[in-house]
Amino acid sequence: MNPPKYGKVFITIKPFYGPYVPDSIKNNLNTMLRKYSVAGIVTEILDLKYLYVEAHINAYYNPSLASNSDAVKAVVSNNVNSYADSSEMNRYGAKFKYSKFQAVVDNSNDSITSNITKIEIRRNLKPLLNQNAEYELCFGNAFYIKNNNGYNIKSSGFNIFGIADTVYLSDSPIQGGKTGTLFLFTLSARNNPTIVSSNVGTVDYERAEVLIKPINITGTSKQVQNIPIIEISGCPQSNDVIGLQDLYLQLDINNSTIDMIADNVTSGDNTSGTLYTATSSYMVGDIARLTESEKTNTSLLSSDTYVVGSSNLELLGDSNPTPTSSTSGY
Repeated sequence: MNPPKYGKVFITIKPFYGPYVPDSIKNNLNTMLRKYSVAGIVTEILDLKYLYVEAHINAYYNPSLASNSDAVKAVVSNNVNSYADSSEMNRYGAKFKYSKFQAVVDNSNDSITSNITKIEIRRNLKPLLNQNAEYELCFGNAFYIKNNNGYNIKSSGFNIFGIADTVYLSDSPIQGGKTGTLFLFTLSARNNPTIVSSNVGTVDYERAEVLIKPINITGTSKQVQNIPIIEISGCPQSNDVIGLQDLYLQLDINNSTIDMIADNVTSGDNTSGTLYTATSSYMVGDIARLTESEKTNTSLLSSDTYVVGSSNLELLGDSNPTPTSSTSGY
C-alpha cells in the first residue's frame, strides 16, 4: 500500500460468477474473520484490481484450405478462450506474451496464413454516484501516444452534475509527451466531438496513471453485476502486458474481436496483390467506448482495413477528430 497502512490485513477474493464480491458477503466474511484475528489487527476485504487485455484480431486465411470463414473463426475463438482461461493469465504477476498469443491464432488451423493483432489495456472505474470524489487508476504499463492531438485515452459514457448529455473522457498530451490533461466531451458523430469541460484531470503516459479531479458523477452507460462502471482504456507502449504489483491480469474475451480476412495472394486468386486487403498494425477507430444503443444513435463507425490497390488508402476512422468547444456548468 502507498502510503503504508499499519495494523490491517488486506484480502482480495476472485469470485466464480463475476469480477466483484457483493458487499453483503464481504461483511459476513469480515464478521467471521474477527473471531480469529489477533488483537490490533483489522481485516479488510477489497475488490480485485483487474487489468484487462483486449485483443483485436484480424486473421488471414487461405480460402482454398477452408470450407468457410465461420468454421475457421470458431476454432480461433475456442483457442483464444482456452488461452484466456490458462495459467498464463488470471493471476498476480501474470504476463500477456504477445508473440505466444499470435502463435495461438496462427496455429489454430492450417488455413490461417498470418494475423494482425492489436492490443488495448483497460480498467473499470466504480464511481461514487451523486457525490464529489476524485479518482486514480494505475495501469502498470506505459501508454502509447498514437495521436499528439489527443484522444489516446478513451472511456465509456457517463453523466455528471450540470451537463444533460452523456460525456466521455479523453486526453490532450502536453509538449514533451510524458503527461497530458484530461477533458470531457459529448458526441453526436464520429469525428465531431464537442469538448464541454477542460482540465478535469491528468494522465502520466510513462507511469500509466490516470487522475481525475473531484467530479460529481450521477450515472453511467455501462454496468457490471448491476454496479455502475466507467471503462477507461488506452494502447500500451509494449504489446507484452504485465500485471504489475497488485494488478490482476485477465484477457477480456467479451471485449475482444476476431475478424477473418481472405488471403487472396496466398490462395493464388490475386498474386499481383492489387486487391489484397491489408490491415493497419496500429489502433485506429473509435474515440469512445460505446454501448450498442449508443452506436445506433451516432455515426461512430470505423474500419482498420484497406485494399492495397485502391486509389484511396486512407483508413476509415484514421482521420483526426475535430473538436468544438462549449461552456458548461461544471
